[in-house]
Amino acid sequence: MYGRVVLLPNIGISAEGFTKRLKCYDIRSERGEKPTALTLCDVLALGDGETTGLTLPDALAVINGHAPKGHKFQSEAPIDAKCAGYRPEPSMNDKIHCAVFVLDACQVLAYSEGQQTTMRRFHSELSDLDIPQVVLLTHVDQVCHAVQEDVKFVYTGRILLEKMQKAAEVVGLSVSHVFPVKNYSSELSVSCNTDILLLNAVHHILQAVDDTFEDYCPPSPSPLSTGPQHSTSTPVTV
Repeated sequence: MYGRVVLLPNIGISAEGFTKRLKCYDIRSERGEKPTALTLCDVLALGDGETTGLTLPDALAVINGHAPKGHKFQSEAPIDAKCAGYRPEPSMNDKIHCAVFVLDACQVLAYSEGQQTTMRRFHSELSDLDIPQVVLLTHVDQVCHAVQEDVKFVYTGRILLEKMQKAAEVVGLSVSHVFPVKNYSSELSVSCNTDILLLNAVHHILQAVDDTFEDYCPPSPSPLSTGPQHSTSTPVTV
């Protein structure tokens, strides 16, 4: 958005997951401007079963808006009414409106059966809540030479298509819900084609949320308007 690579959030590698707290990032169109209606939230990574990583009860507490910003995830201290900052009656702005599974294209064929079971269980529970879900398949340039040479070939490579199909299978979604993206890792300047993939994923996420709101809260037609109504002012938290 700022015409350069923004070094947020802090990233790293850890067997237990690098992110330990619920981090929320307001998205601004320009530095210093008011936040847009889009907020991106980062949580503890999923683990292999219920004993490691983000638990299903904690994930549902975040989805339903009960977890306060900055909450530190601890397996021995689940999110409940005794937690500091717990929201017993969350507002619409507190809730998550789309769940995004972030899978590494380099690892998608190596996820354990326990990890796959966990992701499918999450998918099933979120589906029961009518929460739209998508998959971001990251590091696609590292698994396909053609994409590494030019990211515009992302949807034409056979190898990458197989990775997308596997990612969909791992979570339990259709391939149409999987969006490949190239990460900014060593680059210090932005690339138009890389940005197109990232913004395309965001665009589809917003569409999924808008479709859900349209289905459950259809807008009232205005007597002065005959065109379609859009919930452009609705805050969206992902």
